[in-house]
Amino acid sequence: MKQRPRIYYTEAQKALMWDRWKAGDTLHKIGKLFDRSPSFIHTILSSTSGIWALQRRDRAARQHH
Repeated sequence: MKQRPRIYYTEAQKALMWDRWKAGDTLHKIGKLFDRSPSFIHTILSSTSGIWALQRRDRAARQHH
């Protein structure tokens, strides 16, 4: 069996996975969208323990009161 090449997903693609998951899509449906198995999608979603990480911001960009 030939191994597929590794894919590095962009933040936008990961966000789409999360949005579809939150909307109630199954892992199987999301996997079909990305041409991957449901277990692969599960690995991506579970890497943050079911919580989507907030986007990082530069400290200098924060406003201090």
